[in-house]
Amino acid sequence: MMKVSDGRELPLLDDKVNNWQPAGTEHNWQDSVVLVWWDAENKVGGFHRIGHEPNYKDGPKIALWNHLCSPDGNYRKNEYMDLRDADRLDNGGFGAGDTCRYEFLEGQHVWTIADGDVSARLSHSDFHASVECYPKDSTVSEEFANVHADIPGLVTGDLSIGGKSYQVKGLSFRDRGWGRREWESLLAHRWVAGTFGEEFSFLALSWYSSEEDIASFGWVVRGDTVTYAKRVDILTHVEVDGMVNRGGSVRFELTTGEVFDIECHRAAEKAFISTHHGVCCVDTLCEISCGDMRGFCDFESTANIQCGKRMPTTFVNGVCHDGYQAIEKP
Repeated sequence: MMKVSDGRELPLLDDKVNNWQPAGTEHNWQDSVVLVWWDAENKVGGFHRIGHEPNYKDGPKIALWNHLCSPDGNYRKNEYMDLRDADRLDNGGFGAGDTCRYEFLEGQHVWTIADGDVSARLSHSDFHASVECYPKDSTVSEEFANVHADIPGLVTGDLSIGGKSYQVKGLSFRDRGWGRREWESLLAHRWVAGTFGEEFSFLALSWYSSEEDIASFGWVVRGDTVTYAKRVDILTHVEVDGMVNRGGSVRFELTTGEVFDIECHRAAEKAFISTHHGVCCVDTLCEISCGDMRGFCDFESTANIQCGKRMPTTFVNGVCHDGYQAIEKP
């Protein structure tokens, strides 16, 4: 059981939501899975998204955002490819061509990556039951997150990158969503998903739409209890390119009167850059602190104020080209 701090029970999502869903009829209907993670000991991490778009005007498509980092280099594959029947896996999983797939196997959220010399098998286990906490009375849920669950957890597995192999163990966050997604409605947003472990996790989101609506909301999860924020303040540290973020800070003022200030400091050498439908999205893996607590978050941001008229290709401390790229040492 999951409950809200005021005593209300939250409905749980069953395991069927972890499989691909029957497609809706809207032209911009999408079905997506995301995993973001960080192994603080090995200093390796990743961001992975597979989005199936079965009704796209040029035929069914897959949006793949696939990123890995290590102390020696970074791997990126940002590709928009045809959605094949084979990519809707028989076991309900999500395929993305021949290099990446997601499957829900024996209670684990399993990602398999194989692209040349880069490979990984990563398993995320949830810290708490699967629930949906997004407010249903905002433009975010109407235009971008019709059905959306964000669940923290633990990641384990194997990674091979840059000629080195790692046994992965770290903190992770996954999201699961499907429904209509109006990418062109997004002018700017912040999505900060983090966890200090099973005792305390959080999500903060701000949204600026093309209709010039601004919304901010969030929550924290402690044990089996969700506490909503009555106010969320997200401060983002942005590079001189006006796009890449170095992390930032989040202040939660909860409905209980509690206040939490969370500092987010960039942990990976570079940020992950993903582009899709005129949107340029930045994900920065951060190590976080709040009082005596230490943990991890993904600090995601966009700044699309010109509505995607051009796509920048030069960034400060951001990876924007596909393939493996070694980090130049001073």
